[in-house]
Amino acid sequence: MINAVNVPIQLVATGDSVLFSSTRVATGCAVRHEDGSGRFVVLKPGIYRVTANADIAVPTGGTVGPISIGLSQDGEGVIGAEGTVTPTVVDAYFNVAITSLVRVYGPCGNSVVSLVNTSDIDINVENASIVIDRLC
Repeated sequence: MINAVNVPIQLVATGDSVLFSSTRVATGCAVRHEDGSGRFVVLKPGIYRVTANADIAVPTGGTVGPISIGLSQDGEGVIGAEGTVTPTVVDAYFNVAITSLVRVYGPCGNSVVSLVNTSDIDINVENASIVIDRLC
């Protein structure tokens, strides 16, 4: 299991991963993360529960409209694992929470999970947290 966080506001470009500055808890050897990275490498096959949440907003100077973040596995969006909000003003933060199961195949695993800005614009992300735990 791993829990990583990033509290300060970060500007995340469209299609980029949310960066996590510190790993709060890491047990076992199934998931690896380097502090400051947005990539979580799942090293063992199995079913994993991924839970992520963050406060997101349109940055100052941006155009208000729908914004979203979602889970990505090996560069592909995880279907049903996206959260969208529609702010009416800039710098108005909304909490988005996502929980999904991901399957890692093969004898070696090696799948990459990330939390990604799936919006059409750059967004601010604050108080981001992700938990990945192996169920079986």
